[in-house]
Amino acid sequence: MNRKSAARRIPAYFLYGEAPRRITGALLHVETIEARSARHHWKIEPHLHHALHQMIVVLRGRGVVLAEGTRSQYRPPALLVMPAGSVHGFEFEPGTTGYVVSLSVELQRDLARRDSGVDALFSQPATVELHREAVNATDLPRSVRLLAREFARGGNGHQLALYGWTEVLLGNALRLAENLPGPSDRAIGQRRLLIARFNDLVERKFRDEQSVAGYARLLHTSQSRLRSAALELTGQSPMQLIHARLLLEAKRQLHYTDSSIGEIALALGFADPAYFTRFFSRHTGLSPRSFRQRGPERALMAD
Repeated sequence: MNRKSAARRIPAYFLYGEAPRRITGALLHVETIEARSARHHWKIEPHLHHALHQMIVVLRGRGVVLAEGTRSQYRPPALLVMPAGSVHGFEFEPGTTGYVVSLSVELQRDLARRDSGVDALFSQPATVELHREAVNATDLPRSVRLLAREFARGGNGHQLALYGWTEVLLGNALRLAENLPGPSDRAIGQRRLLIARFNDLVERKFRDEQSVAGYARLLHTSQSRLRSAALELTGQSPMQLIHARLLLEAKRQLHYTDSSIGEIALALGFADPAYFTRFFSRHTGLSPRSFRQRGPERALMAD
């Protein structure tokens, strides 16, 4: 089995239920939660999107999120953020109202040039419950509704209006979401950009390149500068971030595929399955076999 075949068993879609497609340029898609979820009995099974970030704005209705094997419940209003490449699924309360905003990685990067908070917003899966009073004090509900209305339109100025309402929506989301990095000076912004580029490289090359020196060379920076930026912005060293990505993919394969441990080890760049087992056990406290036997958590709607 080659390295790509194991990952292929985790369902990957363009939009849920649709075959993957090559995405080039700035792409945006907006639809109501009901439009896709209702026909799937309000349950979206675990899957991923290779090149689409998603932000779900829940205005009414409770639910459950399963992101990278971790289950969380939320009450509305809420923001659910799923970066490209993250395995996620949902159970929505029937009748849930809200919107799913999908944007390409390239569009997200373009928007992040205007505000580095956009990078932070899509840096990892997040389920953020919002205070209704705080939401009502912003333009979040209005902006997502107007974005959805503009998406369904066409004609002169359509792309300009779409871009504008997307910026307004993300601006309001950043005001509401907690625990995101605040405004920064130029030096911090440069370090954030370096770590964003590093994370992007790790996402694309973690199966093949596992040395910090190799990544520093590709980023045209020094190992010490990369290490300093990573520790400051993430609290982890570059090697810890590389190992975290390897472990994440290993857990995905163990949870969502029936590939053998040897096949998973090979797909992740480990020539020796025994070394992979030692690596996994050292970082998780469980052998790959024991981890697989536990099975993924099942997302059940609370009463």
